[in-house]
Amino acid sequence: MGRKREALLPHRLGIDLGGTKMHAVVIDAKGHVLATARRATKPEDGYHAVLKRLNTTIGEVAEAANVSLKELPAIGLGMPGPIDEERGMVHVAPNLGWRDKKVARDLGELIKNTVILGNDVNYGALGEATYGAAAGAPSSFAAFVGTGLGGGIILNGHLLNGRHGFAGEFGHIPSPFGKTKCSCGLIGCLETYASKTGIIRLIIEAKATGTPCYLDFDKNEKPKSSQIRQAWKDDCPATNKAVRESCRALAWGLASVAAIVDPAVFILGGGIMEALGKDLLKLVRDDMSEFSLLYSREKPDVRLAELGDDAVAIGAAVASGDASEVPHD
Repeated sequence: MGRKREALLPHRLGIDLGGTKMHAVVIDAKGHVLATARRATKPEDGYHAVLKRLNTTIGEVAEAANVSLKELPAIGLGMPGPIDEERGMVHVAPNLGWRDKKVARDLGELIKNTVILGNDVNYGALGEATYGAAAGAPSSFAAFVGTGLGGGIILNGHLLNGRHGFAGEFGHIPSPFGKTKCSCGLIGCLETYASKTGIIRLIIEAKATGTPCYLDFDKNEKPKSSQIRQAWKDDCPATNKAVRESCRALAWGLASVAAIVDPAVFILGGGIMEALGKDLLKLVRDDMSEFSLLYSREKPDVRLAELGDDAVAIGAAVASGDASEVPHD
């Protein structure tokens, strides 16, 4: 189902729920962030304990913005995992340990308001399309490169979810770049190359074949994005090789999306993109021409995400502006 690109409400409230933290924002009618609140998720304490923390965080951000929850037709909540939006249910959220939880209903009963539930990557795409890097564009595709690889499609101001909430999940397209087993269980998914996890694996493989590496870690460690950035700046051979291979895979994925969706703008976000920024932007843009007839003739419009950590929560707030689509059992 689609979401309105912008709701004419004085205030909207959205939350980004992750495995380690929850982050809430209140925005005004122009998308300006009026207040934020965050706290640890602590999923090990159980489902209902997390809902109580969400309730507390929602109250805090509303108070900080001087907004009454009664004034809001709904609040938006973005979280990882496949979402049944009509039922307000997350099918499975491994980082939280949740399966088939009716989050919209349960949280809504706690806060005494309607909750609009959606996938975090989709809401990140919606936030960027409404108030971020693709504001004003007729269509966009946002790719978030982190531990995995997620994507979201915005067409004519509407978020495209698909029949099963899987639209835009190009990280799980089988790619021609190898046969590494993905965390989803399939073989050769694009995110096994085009992700931070993929880059680290490629660095380890390069080191194993004798390519010099300035990063000091073993296969059981996970270097931070900032460490990868520093190695890239220091012209580390193994890191450069891995990053370039990962960018080429990402470019292939974006060119594949273009052949089906043909968005006006591509947005690149996530930890690795934030760390390496414009260096990767040029690599990806140039490589897309290799895999696309269209982009062999003209350069694609590829932009870095602008909203940072607020993107998902802002997108959730935007989605909350359409409270007419109320989740039901």
